[in-house]
Amino acid sequence: MPNSFKIFLIGFVSIFVFQNNAKAQVSRHLFSEYKYEYIQYDSCFLESFGNNKNFKTFYSKLEKLNFTGEGQISILHLGGSHIQAGIWSWQMRKNFETMMPGMEGAPGLVFPFCIAKTNHPFYYTSKVEGKWEFQRITDKEVDVNIGLSGITAFTSDSTASILISFNPVSEIEKHKFDKFSIFHDVEDTCWNLTVKPEEFLDTVIVNFETGASEFYFTEKLDSVQLFVTKKDSSDSKFYFYGAYLENSDPSINYCGIGINGASTSSYLKAELFEKHLKLVNPDLVILSIGVNDAASKSFKESVYVENYKKIIDKILNINPNCAILLTTNNDFYYYRGGVNPFSSQVYSSMKTLAIHYGGSVWNLFKAMGGLKSVNLWRKDELANRDRIHFTRAGYIIVADLLFDAIIKDFAKFLQENKT
Repeated sequence: MPNSFKIFLIGFVSIFVFQNNAKAQVSRHLFSEYKYEYIQYDSCFLESFGNNKNFKTFYSKLEKLNFTGEGQISILHLGGSHIQAGIWSWQMRKNFETMMPGMEGAPGLVFPFCIAKTNHPFYYTSKVEGKWEFQRITDKEVDVNIGLSGITAFTSDSTASILISFNPVSEIEKHKFDKFSIFHDVEDTCWNLTVKPEEFLDTVIVNFETGASEFYFTEKLDSVQLFVTKKDSSDSKFYFYGAYLENSDPSINYCGIGINGASTSSYLKAELFEKHLKLVNPDLVILSIGVNDAASKSFKESVYVENYKKIIDKILNINPNCAILLTTNNDFYYYRGGVNPFSSQVYSSMKTLAIHYGGSVWNLFKAMGGLKSVNLWRKDELANRDRIHFTRAGYIIVADLLFDAIIKDFAKFLQENKT
């Protein structure tokens, strides 16, 4: 409950020793354990730049939600395969929920990845009927519109359907939703959209501003099925850009979006990115894009920075008060066996961006243990054999380390602004 959290957090702040040099902070870690000697636990802090006013806005909303039980917080975590797997982002969600019992939000953005014959985030599955095609932002040539999810499915079948359901690990009973927003071409009137369970359907609104048809229900749901039916004999195609699941309760909504192989240039192919982002309207965006940029010998820091600026500008165009948090690449090896040579340039790029936008940086590379530390993670079965991705246990540790960094920064904000 909010009051118990306040008592806990005040106690947490009281044992905190804050110094001007963040590297010299002495702190207690709430979620990550001192289990592996090579992990630099004391490097888990956010490096903040400028006046950081957007983080102050975010923390103020977080404080209100925790202490009064009022409002909603929207967090978007954007990346590549690290995020498509869903473990990192879902563990972050769980950590927030542990700190805020009773504030569980709906699952957020979902997509039927079965169409692309690729992995879902681990906590949900999909099933489709009809013949579907797809394109992703990672495709060399993209000739269809793609939105926030980074992938588009399309069909010309006269009838087709998409079923989204959740695995037990999602604890969907805590994350039920009463609003189902479908991103599609809302101006195309050749298709009729219906949903099941229809007995709880209350209202349908077509939102031209966000490019979504919004289905509101009188009861909270744990699964939903979309049916699309062609109204005439035209050769038009139905384009599905993803769906967003919400509820109206005070809550924290943590949404992970990732496409395997995505780089910063990939997300610039998403023409409908801003339009769909209006519906999510994030208070905090965590940007974890970079492994695929830095896995190329042609990596250029200037290009990386400019690509990121274009992405961040799109985010701030939707919400100028959105806090921006950049996470550096993990230590990794090339697919062809080479060691990661651009860690310092990636960090330098993110520091440049954080200074420019008044954002923050979390140095995952340093927290892991630095250059070649992924070999130690691999030895302890925290990293996969490819020495690029983590195992489930590894992603949970990464999430716990990042969450500790955020919650320490939040505690510092509370201490500096206590009344």
